[in-house]
Amino acid sequence: MFVATQNAGQPELDGISDDRPIYLDGLSREMFELFLEHTFGRYIDMLFIVRTGSYTTDELSKFLYFCDMYQCHHTQEFVVHRIFSARFRFHPAQLINLAIKYHVHSIFPFAFQQLAETPITEITHSHRELMGEEVFLNIVYVQAALDHHCWIIAAEEPKILMHSSDCQDPTGCSEDWHVIWWNGMGWFLLDGRNPQPYSDAVKCFKKLKFGRVSEGCKDLMFKILDQGAAFHHAEHFISEACCFLVEKLVFEP
Repeated sequence: MFVATQNAGQPELDGISDDRPIYLDGLSREMFELFLEHTFGRYIDMLFIVRTGSYTTDELSKFLYFCDMYQCHHTQEFVVHRIFSARFRFHPAQLINLAIKYHVHSIFPFAFQQLAETPITEITHSHRELMGEEVFLNIVYVQAALDHHCWIIAAEEPKILMHSSDCQDPTGCSEDWHVIWWNGMGWFLLDGRNPQPYSDAVKCFKKLKFGRVSEGCKDLMFKILDQGAAFHHAEHFISEACCFLVEKLVFEP
C-alpha cells in the first residue's frame, strides 16, 4: 500500500517512515509503550526493557484511559485488576472518579466504604471535584446517619432482659451494667480524640471491671456484643447508599 502511494505521486501516509509517524490524538508515547509492553511483552524482550515491577497510579489511570478510548476490553480487565490490587495507593476519590468515568463497578464499593470512614475535614476541594457533588453529598449524609446511629449505641446499652441463674442481685446487676456501658462503650465510641470502631470498642470494654454484674449475665451480654447486631444496620446503610450510586452513576457504556 505504501509503495503504491509513492508510485502514484500521492502524499505520504502516516506510518510510512520515522519522519511520518502515526499520530494518536491524546495518547503519549509512554502510554502506547505501556500498551505494547502488556500486549506483546513476551515477544519484544529484545526491543523494550519489559518491566517486572508495579505500575504507578498515574500510569494505571492513563492506561485505563487508553483502554477505554480504543475499546481494549481484555487489556482493560488487566488494568482494573492492577488498580484494585494497588487500591490503597490511590485516594478513594480517585477510585470513585475512575469507576464513574470508565464504568468500573468493581472498585466503587471499596472506595465508597473508605470515603464513608474518612473525616469530612480531610476531604479537600480537589477530592470533591474528583468524586463529584452527588457522591460527596451522599458521603455527608451517610456519615451523619452513621454518627447518629453511633450516638444511640453509645447512650443506650443492650438491656439484660433475663438474668442468669448465678445472678444474686438483678437490680444491682442492671444498674452497674448501665453505668459501665456509658463510662466504657460510651467513652470508647465517642472519644473526641480517638474514637474506636465498634469491634475495637468491644475488645476494650470486655477488659473493664463490672461490679455487681454476675459472670453469667456478663457472658450472655458479651455473646450479644460479639454478634455485632447493633452495627449491622450501619453496614447495611452504607451498602444501600453505595448500590444506589453504582446503579445511577456507573452504567454500562
